[in-house]
Amino acid sequence: MHIHTVIVSYKRRVLTEKTLQGYLDTVSVPHSLIIVDNGSPPDTTEWLSSLEIPVLFLNENRFPGYATNRGWERMPSETILLHRLDNDTQLLPGWCENTIECFEDPRVGQYGLLAPGDSEWLNSKNLYPSGFAGWPVGGNSIIHRKLYDEGLRYSERPWTAGGILEDNQMTLDVWKMGYKRVFSNIPVMEYLGGGYPEYDIEIAASRGIILK
Repeated sequence: MHIHTVIVSYKRRVLTEKTLQGYLDTVSVPHSLIIVDNGSPPDTTEWLSSLEIPVLFLNENRFPGYATNRGWERMPSETILLHRLDNDTQLLPGWCENTIECFEDPRVGQYGLLAPGDSEWLNSKNLYPSGFAGWPVGGNSIIHRKLYDEGLRYSERPWTAGGILEDNQMTLDVWKMGYKRVFSNIPVMEYLGGGYPEYDIEIAASRGIILK
């Protein structure tokens, strides 16, 4: 089952290096990979240019939804699963096998990768204005190609204070199309974590949040 993965890059080169190496060390199915960079500074873009894998430079920060859509447009014809991987994530051995197992159910449209501790909030009964209840998949998400062929895309709207982020909107759209979203039944990734306060402030401000 061929998977096409888009690593979304924005600054934080050290984390992108770890995310990329973790992917290459653990991917165990036929795959293709592209990094889409959202306007990082030269220290990151020069390194990306030296890689022997495809890289798409957007030259501005258009946020993850826009970047992922541009990367998914470059999938090979044999692609069955479409994967978004944020550049602060360490994949763990076994994630591919768990992914394939989940998609054996034809009703599954979206798969969320869990990190240790994430399962604590999965049973939350969030109720959206649209009437859907449940917890949406976050940034690290895999969808079946058939949903893409039916028109599923990430929202490309800018982030706004109090608005629904593009990753949450993706799950709402999966539900609206009549498919299930599921999560891995074991932890299959780890968050690489902070250490970049200026980045955190910038991202929060883009969502209309002021960090204190």
